[in-house]
Amino acid sequence: MKFFLVSLSILILSGFMVLSLGHFKKLCHGIFLVSLTAASSLVLISSFFALRTSFQGDFLLPWSVPLGQFRMGLDPLSAFFLITIACVVLAAGFYGCGYLRGHGEKKNIGVHYFFYLFLTLSLFLVVAARNAVLFLAAWELMTVFAYFLITYSDEKKSVRQAGYLYLTANHCGVFCLLAMFMMMGNFAGSMDFNQMAAAHYTPTFLAVFFILGLMGFGVKAGFFPIHIWLPHAHPAAPSHISAVLSGVVLKMGIYGILRMISMIDVPQWGGPLVLFIGAVSGVLGVLYALGQHEIKKLLAYHSIENIGIIALGIGMGLIGKAYHNNLISIIGYAGALLHVFNHAVFKGLLFLSAGSVIRSTGTGELDQMGGLLKSLPWTGHLFLVGSLSIAGFPLLNGFISEWMIYRSFLEGMIHFGKTGIILSVLSMISLTLIGGLAAVCFAKAFGVVFLGKARSHHEAPVKENSWVMRGPMVILAAICLWVGLSPKTLLLFSLKGVSVMTATDAGQMEMILQPILFVVKTLFLFLSILCLLALFKRLLFRCVPPRYQETWGCGYTLPSPRMQYTASSFADPVLRFFKSLVFFKEYGKSCTDYFPKEVSLLSKVVDGPEHFIFRPLLSILRKFSGKLLKLQSGYIPQYLLYILLAVVALLLWKFPWSS
Repeated sequence: MKFFLVSLSILILSGFMVLSLGHFKKLCHGIFLVSLTAASSLVLISSFFALRTSFQGDFLLPWSVPLGQFRMGLDPLSAFFLITIACVVLAAGFYGCGYLRGHGEKKNIGVHYFFYLFLTLSLFLVVAARNAVLFLAAWELMTVFAYFLITYSDEKKSVRQAGYLYLTANHCGVFCLLAMFMMMGNFAGSMDFNQMAAAHYTPTFLAVFFILGLMGFGVKAGFFPIHIWLPHAHPAAPSHISAVLSGVVLKMGIYGILRMISMIDVPQWGGPLVLFIGAVSGVLGVLYALGQHEIKKLLAYHSIENIGIIALGIGMGLIGKAYHNNLISIIGYAGALLHVFNHAVFKGLLFLSAGSVIRSTGTGELDQMGGLLKSLPWTGHLFLVGSLSIAGFPLLNGFISEWMIYRSFLEGMIHFGKTGIILSVLSMISLTLIGGLAAVCFAKAFGVVFLGKARSHHEAPVKENSWVMRGPMVILAAICLWVGLSPKTLLLFSLKGVSVMTATDAGQMEMILQPILFVVKTLFLFLSILCLLALFKRLLFRCVPPRYQETWGCGYTLPSPRMQYTASSFADPVLRFFKSLVFFKEYGKSCTDYFPKEVSLLSKVVDGPEHFIFRPLLSILRKFSGKLLKLQSGYIPQYLLYILLAVVALLLWKFPWSS
């Protein structure tokens, strides 16, 4: 706990230092990197210690805020999230130093670093808070600091609008959380989490708390259909901020849901509801991603998809608890928790790779790219590692967490009743569909961006960025491989994190670990054999050189950019198949001849909730606000009349009518 407190002090002190030294850029860079490294390292040490030894620390400071206590604690669940936060903010912070060089030279870099350090501080406080007032204060600070980071390029109107949307959506979520905590505090007689967990609530209020919590935390997590801020905020923010938003800020919503589950008895219908939300978010998130032609917007929709996968794991954990099956509950929660870490790492890697592409080419539009693997080999191969991880390919980290969630479905089919079996089967189908569509989407993204021929000519040759940007990407890719090849440590940590929601003993841990470790060993052996065979083939060809002859190329021996798949044409067959699920529009001429002179195709997926629910609602609110504006005319006699009416109303209210 001491290391954790020292890290908070470092962040506060260095935050004010970079703010005051913003015009000394080199000094500012140095202070930022040293303080971020020191604070993250201390948090990692204290979190590893807490997870290794199951240590639970507590810290209380006198605080005069009404109903509040500055109480912080470190348990396995907090420690697991702290590891995730520290890894992502450290990698993204180093990357950001390189990314912002030459980008917005007139801006005060110290201000940006100040908000970055204080966002990190607020993230640490959110997962360590043990009092509702402190939690909500840290939650609001996190929202506000993230807003200033998203709107770094505030000279653009689209960026300002994305920032306002982010603030509005998140404040609607906070309203639900405020209502939930106030009612819980009223029952418990305290805003302390321990007191709230010990209080007895009626079933009706438990249902109300669960719905309010799901909505409040769901806005931050990006559940469908309350995800509207995500596709706008991610493309507007600098790439390293997008990595932090997707990697950890979204996960605070998941943390909140898990903390809520540890404090209240969730109604029996809670598990199926979360499963349904997860399936819808996962399937529609990946379909919307498939229809995007801007690389960061595509990745933003994939965040909704992965939050859906995490929700599927949480849903199985809740259903396991409802069926009094502790093993399924543990596997579901552990799969969800491990996917939180894995998604933070591979999505961070993908956003940083996308930022590298955008910085080198000056655009994020997929249809203007192509053939970048030759000029950006590091970025291309690292993007490929992230793509394979997010698609759940074996021997990478995404496979491990998805395997755990699949196993919870299989266990559910064996041990649950009829309803539980149906839910498990439907959830497994949805997860399989999500995995398949994610593989298609990243085949499109990687193929269109990095393979083939360049679609547009750049004035300057496209070059790799500096090692300050490539280094963090390499580290995140290495973590993807490490967890995929040796998952035992992170699996044990996720199982210990689950112990806050449900009791886990050593025998159950062993029972859960052995099958997945056996699968990884078998796959590793298979990969080793493949590598040996490839090596043997290479040696054989050295002894007996192969003969090469030209084959019939079907007219494709001289490929040109016009012959390549565009992002629209690649996704067209899949989206056409799912046309009943997404609002899919096509523009262009259809191909009716064998040798057409000119054919063009442009497809667009419309975000249903945004266009058919929230935009009409906003329009109504604007009309209503426009009418209210008449009250603010700027005419002084009108304001004097308001004051007179208010005084008369007060007099009537306080007049002693009864006497």
